Amino acid sequence: MTNLSNIVEILAKQALGGNQQQSQQGGLGGILGSVLSGLGGQQNQSQQGGLGGILGAVLGGLTGGQQNQAPQQSGFNAQSLLIAVVPLILSWIQKNGGLQGALDQLKGQGLTSQVNDWVSTAPGENANVSPQVVQNLFNQTEVAQVAQQAQVPAQDVYGAISQVLPEIIDSLTPQADGTDHQEANNDIQNVLNLVSGFINK
Repeated sequence: MTNLSNIVEILAKQALGGNQQQSQQGGLGGILGSVLSGLGGQQNQSQQGGLGGILGAVLGGLTGGQQNQAPQQSGFNAQSLLIAVVPLILSWIQKNGGLQGALDQLKGQGLTSQVNDWVSTAPGENANVSPQVVQNLFNQTEVAQVAQQAQVPAQDVYGAISQVLPEIIDSLTPQADGTDHQEANNDIQNVLNLVSGFINK
């Protein structure tokens, strides 16, 4: 079992300001339910389907006035942007052939030492990656879509990806190089299904 659901849960709690009303489901499902609640009538993005629909709905649900944290000028919460890029990152990993393909792609961008650090189980913070490097990896159209929906510059989205990507890779490799990649890929799909499930209700 990877730690992917844990990191998503932590980000979701941060997005909710730590005072979310957790549903009876508890766990990741309950927290994502809280994050995604209130999407019902006011959001039409879910009809788009696919990643855009998921992100649109997540972003829509997070831009409400329920946060206690200081919003950015756009009114969009910085922590909310972190959870909003999670489906984007997970989808990117899938498009690159799963965890191993994504790791190879990152190493191909000259991030071998960072990737080794993220995969390692050694204590300490994960090595940083710059938003500029991330920019070369992610689909600009998808990033622009998130930026438009969040009403933030695309650079802010790349910044959020650069913060969350190391945590996602770290959480997917709890046994370092001994991690079962199929299990990791299954967990990625499960989280994407979970997000999609709330939106398509």
